[in-house]
Amino acid sequence: MPQKTIFQVLINNFMTNFDAEVIVIGAGMGGLVTASQLVAKGIDVLVLEKYLIPGGSGGYFERNGYRFDVGASMIFGFGKEGTTNLLTRALAAVDRELETIPDPVQIHYHLPDIDLKVHRNYDQFIADLSDRFPQERRGIKQFYDECWRVFNCLNSIPLLSLEEWRYLLRVFGQNPLACLGLVQYLPQNVGDVARRYISNPQLLKFIDMECYCWSVVPADRTPMINAGMVLAIATTEALTIPRGGWGKSPSLWRRA
Repeated sequence: MPQKTIFQVLINNFMTNFDAEVIVIGAGMGGLVTASQLVAKGIDVLVLEKYLIPGGSGGYFERNGYRFDVGASMIFGFGKEGTTNLLTRALAAVDRELETIPDPVQIHYHLPDIDLKVHRNYDQFIADLSDRFPQERRGIKQFYDECWRVFNCLNSIPLLSLEEWRYLLRVFGQNPLACLGLVQYLPQNVGDVARRYISNPQLLKFIDMECYCWSVVPADRTPMINAGMVLAIATTEALTIPRGGWGKSPSLWRRA
């Protein structure tokens, strides 16, 4: 008979002592949201976390009366409309609500030849970027409008895997137009689409940085479907920050 690992022994002990139906390993944002949604459906859940506090990339630490966020500096999902407000809906499922405040500028680029703010007001951002690259004014508008078309499709269907074609087929019956709008972008990356409208090397380099800041890969490795989130979401009025920092969010799910 094979010998049980330490992990298997610990799990068996927890299941015996806590009588949990489901054990979630890790109290990061994904683990906490998963556990909260299971609890909302009446399932007994045990969440295991090796660190002192929950939150993962949404965690925090405190020093001398001040709270400092750690990990992610940009988390979307607290909007009021559409389907991209995943965190708002997850909290509502367990009767929780988080006060948020508008984030007027997500990133302020201080570069040798570019000083630019990514305004949450889309028109202001496009105007400022076009003023810096006046010869590319039309291409800038066309490119970012295309990113917004992707976002609007995403914001009208349930969000699971953004690049999985089987998932898109499953939700096709609910919103066929949005799904058809996304299918065309499955094989495309942001770099290819940007070069379709823009030729200025410096501007293409800026879009490269934009992708890297949001998705941690350059434009040629960022799927165009992801651009609907990583580029368009930064210029939406729905982008907000929890009052008190990101560390406030995990504490709400912990109490749930």
